[in-house]
Amino acid sequence: MKLTASELAAYMRKAAALTHDMVELPPFVLFFSPNDDLRYYNYGAPIEPISQLAAETVTSVRDTFAARRRLLRFEFIEEAAPGLAEALAAAGLIEEGRNPLLVCTRDSFRPAAAVPGLTIGRLTPEAPRADLAAFISVQGQGFGEAERIEPTDAQIEDLRVRTGQGSCYFLALLDDRPVAVGAYTAPLDGFTELVGIATLAECRRRGIAGALTAAMVQAAFRAGVEVAFLSAADERAGRVYERVGFRLYATALAYCEA
Repeated sequence: MKLTASELAAYMRKAAALTHDMVELPPFVLFFSPNDDLRYYNYGAPIEPISQLAAETVTSVRDTFAARRRLLRFEFIEEAAPGLAEALAAAGLIEEGRNPLLVCTRDSFRPAAAVPGLTIGRLTPEAPRADLAAFISVQGQGFGEAERIEPTDAQIEDLRVRTGQGSCYFLALLDDRPVAVGAYTAPLDGFTELVGIATLAECRRRGIAGALTAAMVQAAFRAGVEVAFLSAADERAGRVYERVGFRLYATALAYCEA
């Protein structure tokens, strides 16, 4: 199937609108988590080509983030927004992340090797509190977010709500111990994005991330998805996803306040 970076970017905005408060501030749309100030849940994205930014636009965006007590951040696909990185840098923001964006289709998908003792389940709004807490804790440990290792009641209930908003969350257990997590965003127009994939440090390089990713992709395909994509932490992480059929397609960028 023919695919463009602009289509992926448009999907990302539509999916984010299902779970975030949205503020339109052309040439950007800003997404804010209503209950979580984690930097990755709050960001702006371009809605039109941008080669330069007016000072008043930067001020308006900065003030909007500040009013919500969120870090000023932007996430976008470089190939879908040429020139934006340079414009943000000129406005004083710094490059927070430059990550390979990979795509998997039904034709490219390859099943992962089984991992003995590994079971993978999907979380629902009726999931036990312990499973929701385990998801948050494993993700916190995997991404170095210390304040999430011992989840609060508010964080747990926020995740419970999000499991019913279209995105699908998965918890992987190794011999009944929570060891890895991941999610995919609401399937729309044949697309989904895999996000938040994390494995406990002591359980890495055992095929767990690949098995979890493959299980999520298969579930997404059963839900009608034609194209699944994700941003890898780096090229080494990208190779894990390539083993189950992901292929390098573009570059995901994040810029934030210094």
